[in-house]
Amino acid sequence: MNGEDDTTAALDASAASSNHESSIDPHEDEMEQSVGISEYLSDTGFSAVSKARYSDFLVHEVDLQGNVARLTSMAVPTEDNNTNETTAPSPAEDDKKLDMVVEEGGEEIDLETQLTRMIKEQHTAKKVLSMLEIHDDVTEGESTDKTAEKFVTLPALEKGDRKAVHEWVRKALPNARADTLNGHIRIWHVKFEKEMPNYGNFGPNNNNNSINNNRKPKRQKPNWPSDRPDYLRFVLYKENMDTTTATKELSRKGSRGARIGYAGMKDKRGITTQFCTLYRTVPSQLVNPKAVASSKGGGNTKDRGFSVVRLGNFEYTSKELKLGMLKGNRFDIILRNVQAPGDDLASQRHVLEQAAQSMKDKGFINYFGTQRFGKFKDTHLVGIAAVQGNFEEAVDILMRPKSDEREDIKQVRVEWQERFKYGKNKENEANAAKSTSRKLNRFMTGEVAILQSLAKYPMDYTRAFSTIPFNLRTMFVHAVQSLIWNRAVSYRIGKMSKDSVLVGDLVDVGKGSETVHVVTEVDIANKKFTLEDVVVPMVGKKSVYPTNELGEFILQLLEEVGLKKEMFQDNKCRSLIVTGDYRKIICHPTDVDYKIQEYFDPLQPLLQTDLMKLQDENIVIRSQQEGERAKLAMVVGFTLPSSSYATIALRELMRRPTSNEFQKDLTLE
Repeated sequence: MNGEDDTTAALDASAASSNHESSIDPHEDEMEQSVGISEYLSDTGFSAVSKARYSDFLVHEVDLQGNVARLTSMAVPTEDNNTNETTAPSPAEDDKKLDMVVEEGGEEIDLETQLTRMIKEQHTAKKVLSMLEIHDDVTEGESTDKTAEKFVTLPALEKGDRKAVHEWVRKALPNARADTLNGHIRIWHVKFEKEMPNYGNFGPNNNNNSINNNRKPKRQKPNWPSDRPDYLRFVLYKENMDTTTATKELSRKGSRGARIGYAGMKDKRGITTQFCTLYRTVPSQLVNPKAVASSKGGGNTKDRGFSVVRLGNFEYTSKELKLGMLKGNRFDIILRNVQAPGDDLASQRHVLEQAAQSMKDKGFINYFGTQRFGKFKDTHLVGIAAVQGNFEEAVDILMRPKSDEREDIKQVRVEWQERFKYGKNKENEANAAKSTSRKLNRFMTGEVAILQSLAKYPMDYTRAFSTIPFNLRTMFVHAVQSLIWNRAVSYRIGKMSKDSVLVGDLVDVGKGSETVHVVTEVDIANKKFTLEDVVVPMVGKKSVYPTNELGEFILQLLEEVGLKKEMFQDNKCRSLIVTGDYRKIICHPTDVDYKIQEYFDPLQPLLQTDLMKLQDENIVIRSQQEGERAKLAMVVGFTLPSSSYATIALRELMRRPTSNEFQKDLTLE
């Protein structure tokens, strides 16, 4: 699904069959099968379109104390004005806020119309928005379209008109930056900010409660009040933006050297709310105290696909947030165009209620989701080669052409594969590495690191692999662990038992020196454990294996992919040495609730976001129009621990795959 167009591929997909089932087996999916995901606990299911719009997927972080991150206030504390520290300056008095006209006769004016009215050129306005959409859909690790323009130059404008455009950019386009050069405004995506001349030398402070500020604020002086905790804690609310992009600007605005702290990365395609911390920073450094947020958010505008960021719920704390410091996440998700067995609405509702009750009672198989295996689903293949110590093969897999990549990037990868066309020697590889690295996107961090290393040390693949950023290297071995774990659990549930504890199973006890306990016949007789206590090891040098047939199966799996458990104990690349861990085979979501909703507009907003609540915007279901068929949606909510996947929970709820390959055959109408 494409982030810049909220109608998504689902709306444009070819017509599905009358009951909107996928053309493939509704219970199987090639992508899921390839990474070991094959079993279900539930007996009944239904078909639905998930994540059709980014506003169909709401995530609220839950901290270690059980507090849910919700944006309930965007007020900047007034006590900041009475302290001695230096804060970001307020806008000049003559820098009046632009009052954007967002409604006319009850109708919202879209971005294209707004910009066209200011610059008098519709084709240029279209060009600006198209450029932003292209680059906005590229996330970290992906390549960007080299043929796409990095900036668009507007026609010459009078000074007053230029000022209005600059203010409009700050207010309406949080993913854009702008400057003026020789009387012409240039607009570009924030990702290219530092590549542009005049970087940091344009624009007054932002007049909106967002992170879109085009001038570095004054840094705070070190005279921090002794009675104030060192960290500013706040809620970060974002729409259609990844955590890295959202927090990058916040770090720049914070006090000198301040590092943004957060507990976990949140998806780009969704509306997410999480806690963040900044060292010795006051709220007015991040937002204008006089600002009034105007974006409706929630995808509930005609400006769909553009990013929104808001900050609020400011307080001070003595603790910095770090990765992993969360209990879990609260999910609220819309499943659209539900197709359930039954001849009438009442029987279909019954199926949905049964499915929700099953997830409440049984939980779901705690699989690692397909996202664990990377965009091109080859992360585990790189990991297998690396754990084997075959770093040349690992580099080759990472560098080879990908089926879903753009043609220009594929061609660059093909050129790399042909580097030894005129002889396999260091000189040819060094020259090819230098040439290829200049053609790849800077966001392709793994590939760029490898090529830069091979340009200096050709044919030294161990060294090249070790230059890949640490977090990316660990992802490779984690993907291997996840593959083995998924396949082992599918065997345990599908071939052994999906409802009983068995002798030889491992259970999590977490007491004293015994992390896991091997289930005995006495334990079975005393009904000491349930299936929810059973764990399966993630392979590593200290992992204990089940003593029943599952343990033997895990060793067979390792052998099947060319690995031995000893390979996780000794490796030239230390980041590939893992101790192992244990993961429960069943995840039981908490606070499960659901609502079955009829609607008519396929893009009808059905979930009220935090921002909508703050602005008193309610969900209003559009009335039925002549000839229109009522559609059925299920709005489901649940809370999961941090290591579990919402997509896997939905898979169990619907008893259907949730991969893009499966979803693309479903339609919103």
